[in-house]
Amino acid sequence: MTGAPDDSLNVLVLMSDEQRWDSVGFAGNPAARSPVLDELAERSTVFERCYTPFPLCCPSRTSLWTGRMPRHHHVLGNWRPIDSRLGESGLGVAFRDAGYHTLYCGKWHVPGTTPAQLGFAATAAIPAVLNGRDRGRYIEAYREYAARQGYELVEGHIENLTPTDVAALRSAPHRATAEIEEEHFLESWQTREFLRALDERPGDRPWFAVCSFNAPHFPMVVPQPYDRLIDRAEVRLPDSFATGPATKPREVAASSYAAKYADLDEAGWRDMLAHYLGLCALVDTQVGAILQHLGEELERTIIVFTTDHGDMMGSHRLMEKGHQLHYEEALRVPLIIRHPAQQEGTRTTNLVSVVDIARTLAELAGVPWDEDDDGVSFARMIASDEPPATRTHVTAETVLYDMESEANGEYVDPRTWAAERDGMNLSVRTDRVRYVYRSRDIDELYDHESDPGEQVNLAAAPGRAAERGELRRLLANEVADVWPGVARTLTES
Repeated sequence: MTGAPDDSLNVLVLMSDEQRWDSVGFAGNPAARSPVLDELAERSTVFERCYTPFPLCCPSRTSLWTGRMPRHHHVLGNWRPIDSRLGESGLGVAFRDAGYHTLYCGKWHVPGTTPAQLGFAATAAIPAVLNGRDRGRYIEAYREYAARQGYELVEGHIENLTPTDVAALRSAPHRATAEIEEEHFLESWQTREFLRALDERPGDRPWFAVCSFNAPHFPMVVPQPYDRLIDRAEVRLPDSFATGPATKPREVAASSYAAKYADLDEAGWRDMLAHYLGLCALVDTQVGAILQHLGEELERTIIVFTTDHGDMMGSHRLMEKGHQLHYEEALRVPLIIRHPAQQEGTRTTNLVSVVDIARTLAELAGVPWDEDDDGVSFARMIASDEPPATRTHVTAETVLYDMESEANGEYVDPRTWAAERDGMNLSVRTDRVRYVYRSRDIDELYDHESDPGEQVNLAAAPGRAAERGELRRLLANEVADVWPGVARTLTES
């Protein structure tokens, strides 16, 4: 380990879970209540087009910390373990080896390894692993804390729900006011645990710290006053809400995402989205508590706010995220980076990927990064009025082995993917369009200049044949190293 220079900057990464890019005020959402993040955005670089490489927790989080696409770290689906050769690598290791004190708090979701193995020397509020699955909210220390406060949590329930919460979710349906008060809710407790652990850091070294929250991930069980904070009259239903999922490919229209919320009328959708935005506001409050606690130390700290993936939030009358949902709402995520040297806030519409964040933070902090990763540093975009583009496109990739949506901790080498047995969806987003390849369904092409809601599929339009072919070649070039058969399919048809 080398010692960090005396003038090294700290790095603070604050994460939510399943937060759509436009669920905050600084993205123009009139119903959002995010005063802390809105103020932070005014002093930071806002990346308006950051995309995740996989619209699901475990693969995207593994990409964040390793800088690798899912096919290269092998977490192709929740609970699929990381390639064992990468089990002790990544951004935490890079900062630790550069002399930083490293801390991880909260949701982990990198199967097959631990925060300690990925370089985090100190931890707090780490979820339990049950039957090979990191359960996110299921934190033994929190459940013990909640019990001491007099709350009865349903035994074994991974979402920390009380019997009253469970009954309320059934009657609403899909959303409820939490029985647990805000002071004792998971996010509030976790913030205190994070600050306690951070206060125990050594005083002679810079630090790299992560606080990873579960909200606004479903279920929509929201503590007071956040359950009623959002003005329902200001909640905007997406333009594509009216058309619903019927115009989408069969695997989307017939999916559980389309069926799960079919019992909601328009008022029900608005109320559920208000609950979602209430959880986003709860996260905003936690960010504020952390920034206030750090005070003047923030002048020596790079601050990052992001998430792992988005949520459909009523677009096409869908909610949540997953293999089938290669759409803007599930793939586009918020990203703010505040560098202490930045005097004024800036925004960029350059395309960046979650896989770029590791290399970028290493460069900003002056930490050596020699990983054989897929990231492209966008450090030069920070605080730049005319930021240089680093990418012409970003891609996403999802896989279902044996067409099963979840696994139980079994490792699968991605090179064993077989078209007759497994499913694959790939997508590419350029400055203007999105193209989606589906191995078991029709493909899709959307022109974002004329159709930002992705409602009109142009994949079969005769005038778009050449463009479709070029986008397929882009995807083929991306995946040929691991999936040569898929690459041939993309270029031959």
